[in-house]
Amino acid sequence: MDTPTSSTAGKTQLYAVLISLAGDTLLLPNLAIAEVVARDAVQPAAQLPPWLAGYLEHGGRRLPVLRFERLNGGGAAADARRERVVIVNTLGRHLPSGQFAMVTQTYPHLVTLNRAALQPLPLRDGDRAELLLARVRVASHEALIPDLDRVELEIARALAAAPA
Repeated sequence: MDTPTSSTAGKTQLYAVLISLAGDTLLLPNLAIAEVVARDAVQPAAQLPPWLAGYLEHGGRRLPVLRFERLNGGGAAADARRERVVIVNTLGRHLPSGQFAMVTQTYPHLVTLNRAALQPLPLRDGDRAELLLARVRVASHEALIPDLDRVELEIARALAAAPA
């Protein structure tokens, strides 16, 4: 039975995904990912900040499309041919749909984690600490754990400030 967490010999495990971005990687709980869709479904919108790539029609809703690396102070990828869009579930405190979309470099990679698999790392100089819960090492990968509630709030604020 697939469950978000399981206990084996007293060790708690969490199913998560590593999401490749331009120059970084995110680590999210598997349950935060609703679906992965093609990048060409994104409709650009000029009135949004550069860290919002536009909108995506999904499930009868218009979802904002985030470029997390730009929101976190980084740049965007030069090669968009392999990009995908991940639909991210949120708590719905700030976006009525309870979801946003995020541009990724590839498909998310499923990983099973336990406490020993995560090693804390310091944030990088350019990281926006208010958007992040932690930077960690997972095996050979360095990854960011975003504060999805805060990211959702940033998106909602940008949408409210954009011309209609």
